[in-house]
Amino acid sequence: MRILFLTHFYAPEVGAATKRISGLARNLKKLGHDVEVITGFPNYPSGIKLPPYNHKVYMKEEIEGIKVYRFYVYASPKKNSITRLLNYITFMISSMFFILKRKKYDLIITSSPPLFIGLSGYVISRVKRIPLVFDIRDIWPDIALEMGEINEKSLMYKVLNKIAQFIHKKAELITVVTRKKKEKIITKGIEKEKLKVISNGFDTEFLDFKVDFDLVEQHTLNKKFNLIYTGVVGLAQGLDVIIETAQKVRDINDIRFLIIGDGVEKKDLEQKVFEQGLTNVDFLGVQPHEKILTFLKYSGAAIVPLKSDKLQDSVPTKMFEALGAGCPVILSASGESADILRESQGGIVVNPGDSNALKDAVLKLYNSREMCEKMAKKGQEYVLNNFTRESIAKNLSHILNNYRFGGIKK
Repeated sequence: MRILFLTHFYAPEVGAATKRISGLARNLKKLGHDVEVITGFPNYPSGIKLPPYNHKVYMKEEIEGIKVYRFYVYASPKKNSITRLLNYITFMISSMFFILKRKKYDLIITSSPPLFIGLSGYVISRVKRIPLVFDIRDIWPDIALEMGEINEKSLMYKVLNKIAQFIHKKAELITVVTRKKKEKIITKGIEKEKLKVISNGFDTEFLDFKVDFDLVEQHTLNKKFNLIYTGVVGLAQGLDVIIETAQKVRDINDIRFLIIGDGVEKKDLEQKVFEQGLTNVDFLGVQPHEKILTFLKYSGAAIVPLKSDKLQDSVPTKMFEALGAGCPVILSASGESADILRESQGGIVVNPGDSNALKDAVLKLYNSREMCEKMAKKGQEYVLNNFTRESIAKNLSHILNNYRFGGIKK
C-alpha cells in the first residue's frame, strides 16, 4: 500500500508527535508499505530552524529510507498566540502545494494537532482522490477548553469546533490514541465503526542505544537518586508540581530532579528554582534522544505529570518510553493513563498537582530500592507485551488493508 503521512512534526524534531509518526512510518515501511511524509522544517520546540533547514521554502530528503517532503513553516523563538497561529497556518497553506506532485497514493494519514492540518489533508485527499485518515493525538478544541485556554462561548472555540466537525465528517477513517478519546468522539455524532484505536507506544529500538558513561560522569548520575522528567516544558504538563516537591525534600541531599526538554514554561520554572534557592533541580535542556536511555537507566523514577484532572483521555508517550526502558514511573495524572500504569504495576499514581502525594511517592521509592527494581521489571514486561510500536503498526496495517474505504478504488 502507498501511504502518505501529513504531519506538522517529524524527525529530527523531538516530542511525542514526532515519535508517534516516525515510529509508525518506519514500522509500516518494514511491513512492506511504500511510505512517504509531508512535513515542515524542524523548529520544535525552540522555534529556531538550524542548518541545513533554515532559509528554505521547500526541501526533499530521505530519512531511514522514507522520502520526506518539507514545506515552509513560519517559526519564531517568541512563544505567543500569534506566532503559534502563524506556525500552524503557514504550514497548512504551504503543504497544499503537494497537490502539484503527480505521484499516486492509496491514502493520506493526517496527524493532529494542530487541527488546521486537517484542512490541508482534506484538500490533498480530494485533489488526489484518495481516502483521508485523520489521526487524532489530542482532540481540539476540547483539550484547550479542558486546560482553560479558551472559553466555550468564545469565537475561537466556535470556529475551531466547526473545523473539527468538518474534518471528522470528511475523514473516511479516524484513528485515536486512547479508548476514552474514541468514546468522546462518538458523543459528537461520529459513528463508532469509523473510529479505531491506534495507541501510542514504545519503540524497542530505543533499547539498542548504548549507555553513555561520559554522560553519567558529567552529571554524576550514579551519585544521586534521580527523578527525571523528559519532554515538553509546557502548560499541559504542569511541572510546577515537581518544583513544589523538590522544595519539600530539599533537605535530603542525594535526591535530585532532572528536567530535560524545552518549552514555554521553562524560564518561569527556572526563575522559581532560583528564587527558592533550590539546588536539587537541574534543567538540562533538550538532549539527543539516544542520550535519554542513559538518564532513564540511572534514575530511580520518571515523573510524568499532567496539569489537569480533566485530561482523562491523555496517555503521555513518555510514560511508555520510561516503562519500556525499565524505569519506574510516578504518574501525576488520572484517567486512562492511570489505569494503564496501575495495570502494568510499573509505578505509582498520584493525583495531578498534589505535591504532597508526589513527595510521598518519591520517598517510598527512595527508601525501597527493592520496590524500584520490582516496578522496573513489571513495567518493562507489560509495555513490551502490549505497547510496542511494531505491534501497533501491524494493527494499523491490518486496519488499513481491511477497511472499506467508500467508493475509492485502490
